[in-house]
Amino acid sequence: MKVQPKERFRLAWRWLPLELLIIVISGGLGWGLNQWLPKPVYQASVDIRIAQTTHTGMSTARVQRQRRQDIKAIAQFNVIPHQSVVLTAASTYAYAHYGIWQPIQELSESVQAAPVGHRPVLRVTATSSSRQVAQQNAEAFNAAIKDNLTELKHYQVKTVKRTVTYKANVIFGALWKLVLAVGGGLALLSPYLVKYAQDWGRNYDET
Repeated sequence: MKVQPKERFRLAWRWLPLELLIIVISGGLGWGLNQWLPKPVYQASVDIRIAQTTHTGMSTARVQRQRRQDIKAIAQFNVIPHQSVVLTAASTYAYAHYGIWQPIQELSESVQAAPVGHRPVLRVTATSSSRQVAQQNAEAFNAAIKDNLTELKHYQVKTVKRTVTYKANVIFGALWKLVLAVGGGLALLSPYLVKYAQDWGRNYDET
């Protein structure tokens, strides 16, 4: 089916209401899916400073050297929230203090740890769809990790910061683009599909 440029414009103008209706329906579908999909999540973070103890009388050079060592060593603690002893302690702490019980595997999947900038600080982040649960899990890991590091001699382990962030569901933007792209494509093709159906119907009647 070959359509001339003038006829394309005429078809697009003639079926403009249908095209707009398809776009509106696509937008409504995108809005509905966004409402139905899982809600955004909360990330509660606890910054734990793990550094060698400094003493009065230490030279500036030694303090700086010690700090560089601490910064370099902090990466080795990334895996500590996923250690079985820490996971068990965090689960026990959450149940004892907040009355929530979570499977160990679920706790392990909800937590991550990473160094913070160029500091001897480990940021432990717990993720949950509930702000309260995220905060409680972060505090449970905070207690479990600090308790696990009590045997670390000549080191000072303390909490220096607590934060909670609201993270939007990243699928929302992609979903809107997909739905509107499909809707826009259908809107552009709809006049030709209607014309094709009409021509096919006429040819069928003639036969």
